[in-house]
Amino acid sequence: MDSISQVMHNCETCTAIKQAKRVKPLWYGGQWLKYRYGEAWQIDYITLPQTRQRKRYVLTMVEATTGWLETYPVPHACLSAQNTILGLEKQVLWRHDTPERIESDNGTYFNNSLINSWAREHSIEWIYHIPYHAPAAGKVERCNGLLKTALKALGGGTFKN
Repeated sequence: MDSISQVMHNCETCTAIKQAKRVKPLWYGGQWLKYRYGEAWQIDYITLPQTRQRKRYVLTMVEATTGWLETYPVPHACLSAQNTILGLEKQVLWRHDTPERIESDNGTYFNNSLINSWAREHSIEWIYHIPYHAPAAGKVERCNGLLKTALKALGGGTFKN
């Protein structure tokens, strides 16, 4: 048993993942406690190196009360409201039911007439964060950082397979 723990202790990938988990948890304040599971989600896009399937962006969706992360990869140069809606439908609506509220930044892929009409059709309140203020989107920004760190650690210091 000592040899297994020694191998894990010397493993660079295991050490990098442990470092990613050591970050202090976010202070969520009291605002998340007023929601039940699935009522509120925070969403954002992150950029990663392009994959073999020509996917470069990832729509990240975080459930506000539990911090559950859902992701939806998007092709390079296809960052649009249509892909945002498709990702939300596949990863959130079909799996977790329709949320009452979605929070996002003011990106053009979130703040447009297609998203607004889709949200109205599904009776979803869409809230936009304060621009350039990361704490307003604390949960999703935190998950984005942890996701990138874990992917980099699993790729041996790069994002490559």
